[in-house]
Parts: sequence; C-alpha cells; structure tokens
Amino acid sequence: MNCLNQTCNSTDGKCSECIDSWSGDFCDAEEQSSEGGDSGGGALIPAIVGAVVAVVVITAVIVGILCWRRRSGAKHESRDGSMIEPTVETGNTYSNPALDTGKPERPSRPQSRQSKPRSVIFAKAQEVDDGEESEEDKESESSENPYTNILTDDTSVPVEDLKAYLHQHSTDSHFKDEFMAIPMDLGQDQNHGVAARNSKKNRYKNIIPYDTNRVLLEVDEKRKLADYINASYVKGYNDCETFIASQGPNDAILNDFVRMLWEQNTGRVVMLTHLVELGKIKCTMYWPEDGEKTFGEIKMHLLTTQVFSEYTIRHLRLCKGDESPRDVTQFHFTAWPDKSVPENPWGLVDFQQRVMAEPGHGRLLVHCSAGVGRTGTFIALCNLLKEAEATGKMDFRSTLHKLRQDRMHMIQTVAQYTFLHKAALVGHMTSGTNIRVKDISAKFQSLEGGASTDKSARTYQQEFDDLAAVCDEDTIMPHKQSDGAEHVYGNEKILANKGKDRLSNILPNNTYRPILATEVKNEDDYINAVLVPNIKRNSQDILTQLPLPTTVTDFWRLVTQFKVGLVVAFDVDCRDTDESIGDFLPESDNNPLKNGRFEISSTTVSENSAFKEMSLSVQKKGIKGPSTSNGQHDLTCLLCKNSTLDPGSILEIINKIKDCRSSETCRTVYMCRNGAEHCGLVCIQSILLDRLEVDQCLTVPLVVGAIKAIRPQVIPTVPEFDVEDEVGNDDDDDDDDDDDDDDDDDDDDEDDDD
Repeated sequence: MNCLNQTCNSTDGKCSECIDSWSGDFCDAEEQSSEGGDSGGGALIPAIVGAVVAVVVITAVIVGILCWRRRSGAKHESRDGSMIEPTVETGNTYSNPALDTGKPERPSRPQSRQSKPRSVIFAKAQEVDDGEESEEDKESESSENPYTNILTDDTSVPVEDLKAYLHQHSTDSHFKDEFMAIPMDLGQDQNHGVAARNSKKNRYKNIIPYDTNRVLLEVDEKRKLADYINASYVKGYNDCETFIASQGPNDAILNDFVRMLWEQNTGRVVMLTHLVELGKIKCTMYWPEDGEKTFGEIKMHLLTTQVFSEYTIRHLRLCKGDESPRDVTQFHFTAWPDKSVPENPWGLVDFQQRVMAEPGHGRLLVHCSAGVGRTGTFIALCNLLKEAEATGKMDFRSTLHKLRQDRMHMIQTVAQYTFLHKAALVGHMTSGTNIRVKDISAKFQSLEGGASTDKSARTYQQEFDDLAAVCDEDTIMPHKQSDGAEHVYGNEKILANKGKDRLSNILPNNTYRPILATEVKNEDDYINAVLVPNIKRNSQDILTQLPLPTTVTDFWRLVTQFKVGLVVAFDVDCRDTDESIGDFLPESDNNPLKNGRFEISSTTVSENSAFKEMSLSVQKKGIKGPSTSNGQHDLTCLLCKNSTLDPGSILEIINKIKDCRSSETCRTVYMCRNGAEHCGLVCIQSILLDRLEVDQCLTVPLVVGAIKAIRPQVIPTVPEFDVEDEVGNDDDDDDDDDDDDDDDDDDDDEDDDD
C-alpha cells in the first residue's frame, strides 16, 4: 500500500495523500516515464488479495468429484475441523481499477453520502444479539458495488473439482480469508432505517436495510401506515430481484409483515428460525395456529400443515376486503441449531429442493431473525446451484460479495460460509435425482443399464460411487476429532468403551449418539448406537448393533429409557454360532430372560417367511435414583430372517413396521450384527416409502445421504443401493394396482349414482 502513513479511507479505499513516486486515488500509479501507458490500467492488486486468489486457483487434483452428472472415483479423506467462529472483520485495502478507468462492469448504486468508520462496522458485527444465532438470512446476488477489485480475479470452482477443493482447504484458513475479505457493511446509505421513527421496527439496531433497495410498503396517511419495513430486495444469479430478505417480524411490524406479503404478491415464504431460541424471542408468530387470524386489514387462514423431520410446510390463504384471495406456502426449516450450523447439509438441501420445486408467484421471501445470517446462506445456496446449472462452476466469493451489496452482514460467520460449500456440493450432486411416481419404472430401467437414448443416464454403480464419496463424513461434516476413536468418547474414556463395540471401524459419532442415563454407581452412558430421523421426527429412531454379552443390560437401558415401542432385529439366526451376540431375548415364551435389573418375557404373535413377531414385556427391578423409571415396559419385536432379505420381503417387513407403530412418537430400534448394513437398509427403505406415499416422489440419494452422514457404513454396496429403487418400484407397482382397483370402485359408485 502506497498511501502516506499507510492509511486510506476505510469506506472506499482511497488515499488522502501518497508517498513519493506514487499518485492516483489509490496511490497505485507509479510516477515514472512510460510510453503512453494508461494510468488506470496499471492498478496493483494488494498482496493479501493476491494470496487469496492464488489459493483459489490452485484447486487440488480431482480426487473423486461428487456430482450427479459427472462421475469420478473418490477415496476417503481425513477428518478436518469445523469451528463456529464469531463474526470478525478487519480493515481492507482496496485497489479499484473499475473506478480508475471510470468503466464499472455494471451500473453502480448511488454512493453513500456518509462514510462509516471501520471501527463502527466492526462493532456492528459483534452487536448482532449474541452472535445472532450465527445463522441468519441468506440472500444472494448481484448489485454493483464500488469495490469491484474484489471480483477482478476468477475465483470460480468447476463443479467437478468441488469436492477436492473442499478437501484441500479443510485444514487451512482459506474459507476464513475469503469470508473476511468482503466487508460486512459496504457503506451505503441507511437513512430510513436509522430514523428515530423507525427504530422500534428494527429487531436489531445494527441490521438495517440499504436505502437503495429496501422494500417500500404502500403509504396510507389516514391509517398511519408508513412505507418502512426491515426488508431488502436481493438479486438472484441472473441479476433479477428474485428474493426478498427480511428480518423476522417483531410485535411492532407484525401487521406490516403480513401487509408486505400481500403487497409484494408473495407466493412462497422461507422461515429459517424458531419463534424462540435459547429463551429469546427470535420471531413473532405471523400465522394462525389454527383457523384464521386478522392482521390489520388482512385475514389469514391456515389451510393445511405438513410436518416433516426437519421442516414444516404450511399452506395459508390471505384475504383482504373484496379482492381475490391469495395463497401463500410457508416453508419452515426447523433443524438449524442455535448459534451453529446444521450437523450435515442433507436436510437443508432436501428443504431447498422442496422450496424450489413449489410453483409460486412473486419474489421468494426468506427470513430468519435478523434476516442476514441463515437467510444469506440459504439464498447463496440457491444462487450457486443456479450458477452451476448455467456454467458448470460455482463462485463462492463473488456470491458472498454480491449478497452484501444488497444487504449488510449477509452470511454472518465463517461457519456458515464453510457450511455453504458443503451444502452446494450436496445440492449439485443430488440435483435432478428426485423421481416422480410415473417415471419410476423408466428410471429403474435406466439405472440398471438398459437401453436409453439419454447419454447422461447413469447406472447404479455410477450413482452409488458418487453417493459413497460425497457421504464421506470427513468431507461433509468435519469434526474436531482427529482420531476415529474419539467419536466414541473423549480420550480419557476410550479404553472403558473398547469392549462395547463389535467392530472397531463402526463407531457412533457423539453428535448423534443416544446418551444413556446412569442408574447405578460407576455406570457408563455409552452404547454403540446412533439416532436417525424418520419422515416425521428428527433423531427419532435408532440404529444399533446386536448386543454383545457385555452390553445386554445397556441395550435394555436404551429400550426403556428412550421409550422404544418397536425393535426390528436382523442376524438373530446367527446367535447359535456367533458367540459375540449376547442373549438378549428369552429362549421361549415360557422362559423369561433375567439380566441384572431387567426381566424380559415374550409371547409369539405370528411368524412367516420374512419375520417372526413377538410381544415383549420388560420388567425393571426397583433402583434408587431420580433418573430411573421403574415398572413395566411393553413393546413389539420383529425378528427378521436374512435369508429372504429380497425386495418383496423388505416391503413386507416395512408394512408390518407401519402396523406395529402405535403412534408418530413411537420410537423404533433397527439392529443387526454390525449396526449398519441390514438394519440401515430397512430403515432407509422405510423412510423412502413414507416419502413416496406423502410426496408421490422417490428421493433415494437425499434419504440415503442423510442416513449415511450419521452412519457412513449403511448401504455399503451397490446391490443394496439397487434394492432401494427396486422396493420403490415394487411399491409403485402395488400402488398402480390399487389405483386400478380404485378406478373400478369409482365406476361402481358412478353406476350406483345413476
């Protein structure tokens, strides 16, 4: 930097004075004799920017690209660390060739009349209410900003290199450097937002929309309705104002928020926060819990609610006077933890694909609490996937820069920015893999390698290779632990748990492990099991290994403490020959099993070629302690027969599982010898068929990926991946038969009506 005293304007990067031999607004033109060179064209990129670009350009060898359209092999990679970091901003030196030449790439916005000291901007980054959940709104794309030097170098990443790119920078500061290179606040006017009359309308005093692209409400002086709301238009990949990024409404703007939905003719709303998090109100409820509710002149009716494990979809109808009603679909993502990022990207990608598949009028409105962190991350994901579809590349740094041109603080933390890369990888890989019911048979034949006119058609082997590689837990969700054993416990307890694992390479990640309550002195809380979602509830069901002789008590602790209503067990036929399988069931109906504090009795209900159904009663002996629930626990157990584990048998087992579940809150344990292979297959297939029934759509990669992110060893081979589609296809055929029967019934009904 050639500014005198090494100082420059913190807002536009210009120097007030230059050191000797240098001139220009940015002191980037060397005063020396030259033959007619353009002074603007000689701008120098600062060393720090050049270093960042250099790291981006060197994108590592293609180890195994995980996209669904282009396949290459991949190897497992080492675990890297993921940290949630506070929003930090440092001063940056700007060299701006576009301003020097007077030829900006796009029409620039009006310049701010008030420059903002960098110290103030830094303070704002820290003010966002306890880090503002570190994940707020996510908006995307373009709008011209004077600091075009940030975009002078190509930082885009080809999609086929994306996985290698993530792995290359998993242990360095590259993502943090990129994140901090873009100012949180680009210094544009915010006069309306900071006006005293609007102060109560801002949920956070430091998150204010820019004047140039704020959403203006219709003014009604008689009703004292002003035009201000804390919301911004945000551009999509194609530079159209595709989104509205908004704060979650507070009490002061509740009616204004609903008025914005009406006036902007919004057909889809994405909500990325809970109403209350960590005891703090993050958003005021702007829809009726049931029936209808009036907001000013607008009545809102709740038509339907669909609850899924990681999101809820509400269909709303807005009515105002004599005008035609307008329908709005609200997509509420409920799996974004407080002050963190989702544990893995699969749920958010599933959610994003659901949102984008819904036809809707008007701009897509996205909000969290402040409307910047989570909101910015979501919008960036949408834009990056559009960019990948159009160009085969993703430019994360450019996307971040453009977002912050439209709204300050978009993507608030390094953790969010890092997570965005993982979500974009999964999003691109799974793009176009959802199969409608009517297309299942054709897709099934294509995946089997049958005749196809589509040159991009992939086989099961290709899809499985891509899925297996991208599900490498080290790539998708790096953890702080450097040793796989640390997934079980901290180093101080590894030895204590060593005898509780059948296989040393199938260990539970602490993030998903059910923690057992200790009921006696010196009892441990560990069991080799993981919590997995079902279609309705997150962390609802359990995958675990068949008990070892030393873990039978732990298994029944799991059953009773987690209120398990159904156990689906595989590999039980091996008990006579495999000494590593403990006796966890009675030998016969008349011979109860006694194990420590538990006594288990059984009654055989039915048996066929696929499974044996048993009714179990678990009696726990009295144990002192407030955490203990004594008494009787009843449940159902299905002992599945592996020799007939074909698609037809799996379908029969799954139908029985549905019958045995007493309610949506009934927790199911899936278990097999290694706690992954057979039990994981049926668990996944159960979710797939539930989704098929609800959505009329088969979502194999998303469902398989979500479970493999928790238990990477599920679906270890191509044949099992093949079975997922086969069962879906068989179920589709059954549905077709049912439809035919329904048609016949309809005909009979019509005859009766006649």
